[in-house]
Amino acid sequence: MKQWYSAFELAGLSGLPSLPNNVTRKAKAEQWQSRQRMDRGGGKEYAYGSLPKQTQEALIEKTAHTAMMIPLTVNQTLPRQVQSKVKTTSEQRTDAWLAILRAYEAWCDFNTFKTVLERDTAFVQTYNNQQLALPNWVYAYLPHLSRSQLKAKQKLRREAEKITALGGKYGHRRGTGRIDSDPNLQIAIEACLAAGGKHWGASQIYDILQLEFGLDPENCSLGQLREWLRRFRSTHPQKWALYMSPDRAKGLVSPAFGSRSQNVFRPNQVWEIDTMRVAVECQSELAGTIRLERVFALACIDVFTRRVILQVSKHTHAEAVCLTIAAAILKWGVPEQIRTDRGKEYLSRRVQRFLANLGVDTEDLRCLPGHPEQKPFVERFNRTFQHRDLVKNPFFVGHGVGDSQSLRKSPSRDRRCIELAMSIESFQRWCDLWCVEYEQRPHGRAGIGLEGKSPLEVLAEAANGGWSKRTIQNPRELDFLMMAAPNKQGTRKVGRQGISVGGRLYVAAKLSTWIGKYVYVCFDPNEPRTVYVYNSAELTEFICQAVWRQAEDVDLAAIANQARHLYEVLLRSVNQIHKRGKALLHKLASDPYLPIGQTAQSLLQTIQFQIHDYPAIQAITEAIAAADCSSEDRPLAIDLETYHHELQRLEAEFEKQAVQQEQQRARQQQLEELVARWQQQQILPALEPSELEKLIQHLSLPEGQGFLTAVTTSPSEEQRFRDWLTGGAIAPVAIVDCRPLLETALAQWRTQQEMSWEDKQSLLHYIGEPEGLGVLKAYTNASEEQHFQTWLEQGQRSSCVSN
Repeated sequence: MKQWYSAFELAGLSGLPSLPNNVTRKAKAEQWQSRQRMDRGGGKEYAYGSLPKQTQEALIEKTAHTAMMIPLTVNQTLPRQVQSKVKTTSEQRTDAWLAILRAYEAWCDFNTFKTVLERDTAFVQTYNNQQLALPNWVYAYLPHLSRSQLKAKQKLRREAEKITALGGKYGHRRGTGRIDSDPNLQIAIEACLAAGGKHWGASQIYDILQLEFGLDPENCSLGQLREWLRRFRSTHPQKWALYMSPDRAKGLVSPAFGSRSQNVFRPNQVWEIDTMRVAVECQSELAGTIRLERVFALACIDVFTRRVILQVSKHTHAEAVCLTIAAAILKWGVPEQIRTDRGKEYLSRRVQRFLANLGVDTEDLRCLPGHPEQKPFVERFNRTFQHRDLVKNPFFVGHGVGDSQSLRKSPSRDRRCIELAMSIESFQRWCDLWCVEYEQRPHGRAGIGLEGKSPLEVLAEAANGGWSKRTIQNPRELDFLMMAAPNKQGTRKVGRQGISVGGRLYVAAKLSTWIGKYVYVCFDPNEPRTVYVYNSAELTEFICQAVWRQAEDVDLAAIANQARHLYEVLLRSVNQIHKRGKALLHKLASDPYLPIGQTAQSLLQTIQFQIHDYPAIQAITEAIAAADCSSEDRPLAIDLETYHHELQRLEAEFEKQAVQQEQQRARQQQLEELVARWQQQQILPALEPSELEKLIQHLSLPEGQGFLTAVTTSPSEEQRFRDWLTGGAIAPVAIVDCRPLLETALAQWRTQQEMSWEDKQSLLHYIGEPEGLGVLKAYTNASEEQHFQTWLEQGQRSSCVSN
């Protein structure tokens, strides 16, 4: 008795309907154990153990009756239609042989022959003519039978431990072929699949294996390769999909066991935003010419409710992203988190600043490059919008190049589309109406997605459960947050005349204390009269609102007065600090070695010395050590008189150094007062000739020269002070044309001739002025200019030394 029955075989039995279709429905409702039917026509077969008890008893009675009705002679039955052999499994072959052996036993009981050979030959002939009362699937699985097969199966049934041995050992050599037994060859074939993808078939791979991997055609044929590729595709579907199309394989064979909405429990908890190129052409006017062009659409979806908003834009940039988020906030409320990809429009400082000011987190939810599956809801929405509903738009142009070309082949299409095409504003209205209809559709099914609910129904349930949205108190605040920043990423340096933005100068009274500092500026492109100044791009501290200087109704005098008052307050505070700094300098001047000594002492305490041993001087070190040891054996003789004389000499030197330092401080203070009087254009006070000589001598020393260089701005100014000090009056600067003298000096310098010290001094004054320096640069290059000035200063230094 077989274990599997089709709906046709079960129809009409006790406890079952009379029609096969009704039997199939009853089996599906009661979840009978089933398998795919291998006979012609397909369908399913149902296990005997899962049938109702009445049906099982009816099958037992039918099988017994069939065995009794096996024909006794060949002529008592009608021939069956011959069926072609189908591919069978071991279990199917076992069932077929059991049916044949039972039929053979009944044949032997009801038929008498003289010999066993005649009986077996008659049974085999009757079976091959398909005249036995056996089910069709038996002849389909075993269309031909021989006496040797029959005797072998009888013996196997008696001796085998399991009845499954009747199925035979088919396919036991699988995996022993030329390709299966060579792992290296399998790796090479997979490398070819990965390299060529869907463009390389068995023929191309076979050629590559011979050229690159040294495959011998005698060991492996093209047919073997084709068979191995067929089995590889069926046994490794994931690898095959990844080799053929890696990008498409993510949505075909990659595991999707989890859910990105598992931890989303309320509306506006997570939004997803993405940009797509819409396959619709809209009218666009440029320079008076109407043309058709494709547009972009930014989609924003609330993960919990699946509500969507579409924003149509000609370009994908930060402003479109901000407009999309602002529209969603005004309609839905403020989100907690937004998940985006790493497109430049989403990473822009303007979008990040806009979201940061709203307290929206995006950093932890940003998708990795090349992983759109990390924002699956908006990606799935894009496909639904593009492939399900957008194709109904009369201006749809196709998803690919082939679709677009086929649509363009229609006659007078361009003229007709330009006349009837939608504008961008009309397409935006179409998208808005479509979103309203989309939010009323049922989404998902039982256990998946929204489980058959619409986004509005999910939102209503959340509101009834106590959820409330966060809203913006003043919608005008979004306009300020979306303001554009000018070039240089919005950063500007405040100058004495204000802030320069787009070639315009903007001023405000509060900017008077920010001169020299960098600030962040943003403005509304529709209102260029005013800019808003912040301390940084985070917009945490608002400084002021600056206005355009040349705008109407701007009182620059009032702004300047307020700025001057604020600057005077700053000056008073700085002057107080200046007084403290001057007092500190006087205190340090009383003991100038104090800070140097403290610094040196701290360095000595922190620096650790490390002695490096050089092998080359090892002998010298040993000799010094031997000398030190020998000197320790001799007593030291101390002369007290010499010791006291040395102490007196050192004390006298210390006193002399102290007196010199005090005199030097006094001269520097006196020179500082004289420089101040000279700068104020006052007359030289009365000085003793000896005192004046000491001052001039002090200026010739390096410390005096350095002091005078520090308090003056140029060599010419330094020389005028010297003249004032020696002459006793401010000597006016004579306007003399020194260009001929400079040309003569350059000629003498190039021929290595000498020049008087007075002429050199005049030339030093001349080239110290901008005009003289410009003439010198015109006659010489940078290197010659430096050497020429050094030649002129040699006479000055030699004169100072002689004095």
